[in-house]
Amino acid sequence: MSFTKTLSAWIAGLRYENLPDAAAPWVKAAVLDYFAVALAGCKAEGLAIVRRHVATQYAAGEATMIGERQRMSEEAAALYNGTMAHWEEYDDATFGMAGHPSVVIMPALFAAAETHGGDGKRLVAAYVAGLETCAKAGRLINPQSIVLGYHPTAIIGTLGAAAAVSNLLGFDAAATENALGIAASYSSGLRPQLGFMVKPLHAGLAARGGLAAALLTKDGFGSARDIIECRHGYANAFSGGKPNDFAALEAKIGNPLEILDPGIAFKIFPSNFHTQAGIVAVLRMVKEDGVRAEDVERVRCLGNHMIQHSLWNDDPQSGLEGKLSLHYCIAAALVDGQLEVEQFREERVRDPLIRDIIRRVTIEPHPDMAKLDFTKGKDFLGMEVVIQLKDGRTLSRHIKTGFSVPALEGAELHPELVDKFRRNAKRVLSEAAIGECLNRVRALERAAGARELLQPLQV
Repeated sequence: MSFTKTLSAWIAGLRYENLPDAAAPWVKAAVLDYFAVALAGCKAEGLAIVRRHVATQYAAGEATMIGERQRMSEEAAALYNGTMAHWEEYDDATFGMAGHPSVVIMPALFAAAETHGGDGKRLVAAYVAGLETCAKAGRLINPQSIVLGYHPTAIIGTLGAAAAVSNLLGFDAAATENALGIAASYSSGLRPQLGFMVKPLHAGLAARGGLAAALLTKDGFGSARDIIECRHGYANAFSGGKPNDFAALEAKIGNPLEILDPGIAFKIFPSNFHTQAGIVAVLRMVKEDGVRAEDVERVRCLGNHMIQHSLWNDDPQSGLEGKLSLHYCIAAALVDGQLEVEQFREERVRDPLIRDIIRRVTIEPHPDMAKLDFTKGKDFLGMEVVIQLKDGRTLSRHIKTGFSVPALEGAELHPELVDKFRRNAKRVLSEAAIGECLNRVRALERAAGARELLQPLQV
C-alpha cells in the first residue's frame, strides 16, 4: 500500500472503542483549550472584518459561530471560528506537525457534526484521526517546508481537518483518500504572513478547506489518488522534493498515537511557542531576582536553530507582529511583569520603555541545541536567557521544562488548564456559562452531539 492509502484506511477504521483509555482525556483538554483561545480572540478588532465577510458572503445554516447567536453555514463557521481561535497566537501545538492542530480540526469537525450529526464518542475519535494526520504529514515534510517558507498550520491543517470530518461522516478508505486528495489542493500559507492578519486567517482557511474537501467527496467530487507520496504530490511539493522516509512513517501511523506520544502542548502565553521558555525565564528573574526593566543593559536569548524562521522581527509595529517577535515578548514581560492578551494591544507596542528594551535584546544559537530534532518537542523549545544589568551584574535562567500549561491531572483536566479557560472565557461569557461549558467538556464522551457542547459559547 501507499502512504496515502495506509493513512486513509487507518482514518476510516478508527473508532472510539479502539482508542486507549488515555486518549479521551487528552481530547477533552484540547477542546477546553480550543474554547479558551477562541474566546480570547473573540473580541479582537481585526476579527470583525472576517465576521462581516462571512455575513455577506455565506449563507445561514446550522453551525455555531462562537460568541454569536446567529448560526451560519458549515464553511462560514469553520472559516470564522478557525481564524478567531488562531488570532491571539494562544493555541495548542503538536510537535510532529510543528503547528497548531486544534484550531484547524475543531472548527471543521464541530461545524460538520452540528449539521450531519455525531455524538461525543464520534467527536473524540474524529479528533484523534485529524491530529494523527496532522502530525504524520508534518513529520514527512518538516523542517524542509518551514525552511522553504511555508506555514505548517496552513498547509498541514487542511489534511487534518479533512481526516477528522471524513471519520465523523463514516467514509470508507477510498472516500477518505479522495477527501485528502482534495484537501491537499486547498493547502496554502506562507511564512511572510507571520505577524499579520493573514496568519490567523491561515487557520480559518485550512479548517474551511478540509471541511469542503470532505463535503465535496460526500457529494461525489473526485480527486487524484496517492496524493501525499506521488511524484508531484503533496510531500514532494512541500518538502522541495526531499520528503522524509515514507516507509518508516507509514509503519508508525497510529503507533504510537501522536495524541499520547508526544502529546499536545498548551501555551502559557499568547505568543509563538518558541517564545514561551524565554518568557518564563524573564518572569522568574523579575519575580525571584527583582530584575527591573529600567536596570537592564542587555538581554541575550540563546535558543534552537529554527528560531530564525519564526521570530526574526526585531522591530514590531503591531500587537500581532509582537506575538512573533521574541524581542518584543521579552521586553514586554520585563516591563509589565506578565504577558497576556493585554500586552499585545497597540498602545503597549508603542510604549517607550518597551521600545528601548527591544533594542537591547539579541538572539543567538545555543551551542547545545544546534543539532536537536525539533519534532522531539520540549527539549528543542528550551531557552537560556542571560540578562546583564547596568550595575555590572549578570543573571541567567536556562528553562528546559515548565513552559507549557499541564493538560491533565490523572484523567481529569488540570487546574492550570481550567484556569486558562476561565481567564479567557470571562472576557465573553457569564460565570454560569463558563461553569456549564466546563461541565459539558468534562462529559464529552457522553454528549449527544456538538450542538449541546457548543451551546454555552453562544452570546
